[in-house]
Amino acid sequence: MEAPTDQLAVVELEDQTLPLNRPAGLEQIFACLKSKDDTQRFVGLTLLMRYLEGIQGNYDLILKCWHAIPDSFLTRLLRAKVTNDKEDVKSKEEAQIKFELGVTVLHTFISLLPTQQLQDLLVAGQSTDKSRRSWNLRIHALVVEKPLSSTTISIEIIQTLLSLATTSAGARLLYDSTATPYCWVSLLEQAPEQPMILEIISRTFIDVGLSGSEATETPMQEILQRLDVLLGTLLKNTYQDGAATKCLLDWFYKLFEALSMLTAVSLDPRTEVLGWLKPLIDLMQEYGTKHYNSDRGLQGSIVVLARLLLEQFPQFKPIFFDPSRKSGKVPRCYIFSTTLLIDIRATLPSLSEVLTSPTYPDTSSRLAASYDLVFAHLDYILQAEDEDENTDTTSLPFDLILKLRDDIGEAIRFTIESLCDRYNAMSESSKPSDLRLMAQDPLVISQIGALGFWLQGDDTASADDALEVVLRLYACGIDIAPLCMSVLEGMCRERKDLVQSARELVETVVGVDGRTRGVLEGAVEALVEFYEAGQREGEDEYEGEDGDEDDGGVYDYS
Repeated sequence: MEAPTDQLAVVELEDQTLPLNRPAGLEQIFACLKSKDDTQRFVGLTLLMRYLEGIQGNYDLILKCWHAIPDSFLTRLLRAKVTNDKEDVKSKEEAQIKFELGVTVLHTFISLLPTQQLQDLLVAGQSTDKSRRSWNLRIHALVVEKPLSSTTISIEIIQTLLSLATTSAGARLLYDSTATPYCWVSLLEQAPEQPMILEIISRTFIDVGLSGSEATETPMQEILQRLDVLLGTLLKNTYQDGAATKCLLDWFYKLFEALSMLTAVSLDPRTEVLGWLKPLIDLMQEYGTKHYNSDRGLQGSIVVLARLLLEQFPQFKPIFFDPSRKSGKVPRCYIFSTTLLIDIRATLPSLSEVLTSPTYPDTSSRLAASYDLVFAHLDYILQAEDEDENTDTTSLPFDLILKLRDDIGEAIRFTIESLCDRYNAMSESSKPSDLRLMAQDPLVISQIGALGFWLQGDDTASADDALEVVLRLYACGIDIAPLCMSVLEGMCRERKDLVQSARELVETVVGVDGRTRGVLEGAVEALVEFYEAGQREGEDEYEGEDGDEDDGGVYDYS
């Protein structure tokens, strides 16, 4: 028989003198927990929490204590607020007391158990439909709980959910207990102040996605549909400062990077569940233009996430580079690309000073992503220009295209100088390993890719000074070699003198082994063939064009 609720509101412990550190005391606690009277059970749980403080590491005894707690009683404590239908203050206070004790009990046991023991406990706790339902009800009560005035209990809830999410059984429970994504709303409201909540979400959904070979396999499309609603809800929060925004964007990056490794289905271009994409782009473009100079860490988080989304989601490019999305009268995409170009031009001149610093990897990653995004934008503009339809809606205004082209051209000049300075400084040290490291640097790879794109599209562009460094980088490895060849072809397309200069450089190069020299000689022969083929093609075109004027290259908008 349950005790009257007025007896459950407050439990007087002053007269409790149980010898808590002795077996007899524990048996008395167990006796309270076995009682049919809820007041005795309440007292037993409260005393048990005090007892557990002295038995850390004794996992057998911890589990014995856990199994002594009636399942239904713990579930009722955690659901006291959910099931309370009375509006009077006293009833609400009593429900709050029960709920907080239930949270403390669950948090204490979960925090005392290592991951494997917790996994075993959760697996055993789902052996029957009844026990599985009890766990689902408990977790659901934790997830839907509104932010509490008691910070301690709120933190205990979040820590408990995170501990559950670190196990496959707990992640599955979390996923099944929140079948409606809106269950997460109250928890997500706390995300700007409690980054652990983001970790709970990613661990839950990624772990469920990884369980594809198990009997509990969940279709990836279902996971994405639920995640879509959840991410959209998350982005409705207001992120007041750069630190909270950076934390959110870094989390998005890790989440999508993990999802991309699960299965190709997760990133199916045909999926329409991308309600979070526009608000995420708004957030990135807003902070990317406001804080580029004051917070390079935040800028780095923005651009690497934008590049990842560009690579994984075909829907990203037409939204991110949509000129109709404006700040005032200026397209956001133009402001964003201009901001990235400012960062490139401002950072490259002093790059040599930070090459060996612990912060350089972050700088390299940020600038590499900036190059990739700027030239993805340029590619998008050129594709729009080539289309006969919808040009007015998919391309930037003509004057902004000219300004962007000039800014990119200036950034290319800085890029060539940076590559040459770095190579020359390295040549003085005469360490072949330095050149290989340079060829593996994400920034250098993106710089070479950008330079090749620019030279292939602009007949008037020149990069003569970079001939030697590009040739030497070509010989360093498979990854960078095609990009280097694109640069060399762009440089030598109409330049027989540069082809000859390349041959002379290879003939006079010193300090290279036979394999490297062979690779370089092969590159020169390929350039000779490319140049001669271009000459033959040009003669055929001139014969067929009957004197048509040269259009000056694809970047000539004048």
